[in-house]
Amino acid sequence: MGITTPIALYDELKQVFWNADEGVTLGDHLSVGFGKVDRRRQVRAFAERHADEPRNVAAKAYEREYGFSAGIAAIWLDLFAEPADVSFSEWLGVEVAECPTGAPASRADVPVAHDTEREAPTLEGFLARELAGRICDEGLVRRRFAFEFPDDPPEALDRGIEDAGYYEDRGLLFREGSTPNDHFTRLLAEHPSFAKGDAGFENAVWQHPAFRQVLRQALSDHRLLLYEGDSYISFSRLHDVLGARMADIESYAPAVSVDAPEGEPFTVASLRAGGATPHPLYGLDMPDDFYEGLLDAGGLLRSCTLAGTKVFVAGGEGRLSAADLIEWIVAHHEGIERDDLPRLLANDLGITCPAPLLTTTIYNSDVYYDDIGDAYYSSMEAWKKEARNELA
Repeated sequence: MGITTPIALYDELKQVFWNADEGVTLGDHLSVGFGKVDRRRQVRAFAERHADEPRNVAAKAYEREYGFSAGIAAIWLDLFAEPADVSFSEWLGVEVAECPTGAPASRADVPVAHDTEREAPTLEGFLARELAGRICDEGLVRRRFAFEFPDDPPEALDRGIEDAGYYEDRGLLFREGSTPNDHFTRLLAEHPSFAKGDAGFENAVWQHPAFRQVLRQALSDHRLLLYEGDSYISFSRLHDVLGARMADIESYAPAVSVDAPEGEPFTVASLRAGGATPHPLYGLDMPDDFYEGLLDAGGLLRSCTLAGTKVFVAGGEGRLSAADLIEWIVAHHEGIERDDLPRLLANDLGITCPAPLLTTTIYNSDVYYDDIGDAYYSSMEAWKKEARNELA
């Protein structure tokens, strides 16, 4: 197949498995996961093998072994390497108090006596279990109710929810006494790090408009930072782990915006490959998602996403789309051959775009395709002009 480098292999896998339900996860830094990827378990196992090493040494070792940046490795080790499990307390700078020999055992250590016959479930017991938090997924509660109480009408659950002091809003159940905004503000404050799909951060929460509003505000204020995919970390925790400074966080987007040529698309990858103006945040060695998140939160640039990569443009009006990006590229490379377009995206912007997605994006744009020359032009007029020039 002519594959001679890890990058070439990764690009080939991305073309083959893009948008396919094959249990294959294509991540950043040339990472490919087959089956269920359990980052927490992987990081804990790694931390166990490097328990006696200083923080920076362990992070660099993770970078060498798995290809992820040392910055993201340090965050994962902080989040997932639990001292009690992997003897990493010294690495984290945490003191663990030992339980005295004569101390009473916890409830988890005491064997539970099970009755030979299971008691019939009650609505009160069901609600006490399901409504344990301040925010609950209403759809999930109703499905479980229908399964456990097939003969009871839905109205019985409605009365039970109301009596328990909860109210429904946009598919979620909230404990009475606070608005959804208040609940979500508290939720973010109580979690210095979280990811979409974590307990308390299920899809129903992400779909709620109040959560999205609170999340956007926290990102805008830099109290919360995107660091990879749908994973977030508080500034205070990032400061503790990597020593990040708020002044650097706040200055990154303005600094990039000032230096960016107006109207010319760029990505974080193209910025760094092109020798971007030095900035202290690059010293954190974070993945591109982190810097993309800061540029998005800054609100100074227009952006779109193509094949999972954010593309930014300084200046202009209105929303930017992936089709706009293709139109700009073709307009600046009139007559670009079809096979050269994906190579240009990869070389100039660091975007590996699967062929089906690129074909769809081109179809949705206003570029003109010359099927004889197998090339793209910004318009039919541009193609005609090129044809006349060739005949002259």
